[in-house]
Amino acid sequence: MKYLILGMWVTPILSYAMSFNTLTERAYDVSGEMIQKAGYANAIPYEKASALAHDPLRIEGSARKIRGDDPVDSGMEYGAMVDFSVKMPGFRNAQGREYDLLSSMAEHEIKSEQGRIQVALKRDWLLAELEREKVKILTQKLALSRDAYTIGSKKNQAGRMSQMELLRLETERHNAEQEYAAARMEYEHAQHRLKEAIMSHEEVVVDDLSFAFVSKEQVHERIDKALMIQTLNLRIEELDAQIETTRRSTFESLSMGIGMTREPTQNSADFRVSIPLSWSEKNEKKIAALMSERSALVQRRDVSTQRLRLSVDALSDHLAEREQRIKEIVSTEKQYETLFTMAHKGLEGGVVTQFEYLSTKNAFYDHRLRALELKRSYIEEMSTIEEKIGGIL
Repeated sequence: MKYLILGMWVTPILSYAMSFNTLTERAYDVSGEMIQKAGYANAIPYEKASALAHDPLRIEGSARKIRGDDPVDSGMEYGAMVDFSVKMPGFRNAQGREYDLLSSMAEHEIKSEQGRIQVALKRDWLLAELEREKVKILTQKLALSRDAYTIGSKKNQAGRMSQMELLRLETERHNAEQEYAAARMEYEHAQHRLKEAIMSHEEVVVDDLSFAFVSKEQVHERIDKALMIQTLNLRIEELDAQIETTRRSTFESLSMGIGMTREPTQNSADFRVSIPLSWSEKNEKKIAALMSERSALVQRRDVSTQRLRLSVDALSDHLAEREQRIKEIVSTEKQYETLFTMAHKGLEGGVVTQFEYLSTKNAFYDHRLRALELKRSYIEEMSTIEEKIGGIL
């Protein structure tokens, strides 16, 4: 049949295929959020080293002229003192763990942003593929409409078709042109979103990602690993570390000094220890506040997990229903195609009226386009689930 070879609209030659991983890596490299989060994560080890480093040595010196009543007691007095601080081991370890968890949280934030980018790119690519398929279908429909109008014009000239019937074919051709133009525009919009995500001027083509159904089991396996739940778990661990640091911060470090003083009548060696005590209810109040916040986060995590399960369960059921509808409409497509093939041959042979032909043709292409719309709804629903769990399925 002619309509099977009329879909000549293809991806531009300048484009080339890439893997989905390559697509996402390019998007990571140009994402402002990723750049900022990566910069913050890279700064944490330096902040940790600075916080745990010992204070620098301090040198104090003094000198004064002494004038006594007895000239023998007169002279110079001068001295020097070297001070250094030592971090307390318990506080040092607790503070180090706090920074380690802060680093883990930063890495998790990067992973969360990567998941968000992946979900958006997968959705945009699959929707772009649907738009491309729609353009292909409407290209065929437009070619057939033009072909039918050409046949009708010849019949009209031969007196075998009325002017009204020819006008009907012309209107059909015009509608097909409008549908095709609108579909091309939507495909270009879909491609623009992909190009913008990776800052490219070339057509984006992914060769290892296509439309596919997901099972309810696949979805449920990801709930316990949902990024939102992991974020709350990390935040709880971070509060545990802050509580431990606060408990051990009765005094953070000891300052010690060693020096010598020379006087006109005697010399002396000096030693001093400074302990910055903070025995007060301040730390206890701070710990109470952190524990209260931790308790609230634990409750929030439990509630969020339950709510996520309920939400995902409902969305999974919707996916299953949409999957069934898509399979049903695809299974009946062959019947519509067979009827259209017969009508197309009948129009050429003059045994089928143009109204019967148009009705059969439109039913066939509407059926194919309806399948694409169902797939679109499926992709949008799947993307909603992926956004909730923080990653692609």
